[in-house]
Amino acid sequence: MNAIPLLERTIDVDGHEFAPPHLWGEVFGPVAARLAEVCAPFIAAMGEDYIHRPGQAADDAEMTRENVWTMRHTGAPGAFDMRRRLQAMDLMGVRRQLIFPSFGLWGQILSTPEGGGPIAAGLRQFMGRVSVEEMRELGIAATDEWNDWAVRTAALDPDRLRPVGMFKAPRDAADLLEQAEALIGRGLKALLINTGTPPAGLSPASPALDPFWALCAERDIAVMAHVGSDLGLLASAQWNDAPAFAPNKLSFELGFEPYSLATGHLAVEHFLTVMVLGGVFERHPALRFGAIELGAHWLGPLADNLDMWIDKVFARRSAGLLSMKPSAYLARNVRVTPHLIVEPVAQFLARWPHLAACYCYSTDYPHVEGGQHISAAMHNALTPLGEEVLERFFVTNGAWLLP
Repeated sequence: MNAIPLLERTIDVDGHEFAPPHLWGEVFGPVAARLAEVCAPFIAAMGEDYIHRPGQAADDAEMTRENVWTMRHTGAPGAFDMRRRLQAMDLMGVRRQLIFPSFGLWGQILSTPEGGGPIAAGLRQFMGRVSVEEMRELGIAATDEWNDWAVRTAALDPDRLRPVGMFKAPRDAADLLEQAEALIGRGLKALLINTGTPPAGLSPASPALDPFWALCAERDIAVMAHVGSDLGLLASAQWNDAPAFAPNKLSFELGFEPYSLATGHLAVEHFLTVMVLGGVFERHPALRFGAIELGAHWLGPLADNLDMWIDKVFARRSAGLLSMKPSAYLARNVRVTPHLIVEPVAQFLARWPHLAACYCYSTDYPHVEGGQHISAAMHNALTPLGEEVLERFFVTNGAWLLP
């Protein structure tokens, strides 16, 4: 066993930058400043304790062990100054951390306003004075600024800080491959993909995308799905247009009402169904895929469902396409993050032991959804299952996404 204590070498597969919008221009660039301006009504509607903090001048909260486990949102220590994030990671015992966009997600949502579903519909409601075309152009330009920031951040400590690159609505397979090669060439080691619509207009299992999957597999690049990057599967904004689903607060990432939280996994579950049954992981056995902040309750039932259809109905048809059970591809290639505050990880491990490699530790730092003192809480919850389970959950499983 490693001589360094477990909770001093954890792998965190879900961190975020989280700057208050009035500082976006300073942190990211002029497009971000413009985006903060046009999104101001929506941001203000979220409330001042969430992201709208007009009095905050810098990332300057006191860096203490208690603060990194209890302070959240833009005021947390190391929320957007990534040099300070390294200090926060030291206090949390985090060896490496994937860093997903907060500002950058606005760019993705705005660049696909027609397909953004309820989130984009909400933005349009608050941004009526901004044309759809300007929204799209701002979104694409904001994605460029996020990627520039991600490259600068990765350069601070390429081993420990792993910001995730973002695509700009790829036109076709060649454009997707070209964008991926450019982001990888600039030093990024993980790429965020939208699971709500066919990538580059193609099925994920299309042979035309094999060069992209092959590039990621050969270069040890993790392909990531994340809540907020699942735009388009439920394109209609009417599904949750009912009094029962009125949000108790606004968020660009989570709906904070029953419908959004109960359906947030549908896009990635559908995407992985296509990848597994379409033979993507068979053709690219080293491909690394992460489903982040989308819960884990769906993974076991998905594995059972896919195994059932292949075993009972399509065994002969799949014989030349799949050499393993669908669940085996999920166990080998896919990693997921449970919602640690609510999901019973120990029960998942007991029900689906063959998927034990899939479940990963995450903090969601500095977003509030990650909870407080979550490392100690999860350690206590899983300790009865033994040291091997702890080692896999906190370190080994997540390392697949941060090689």
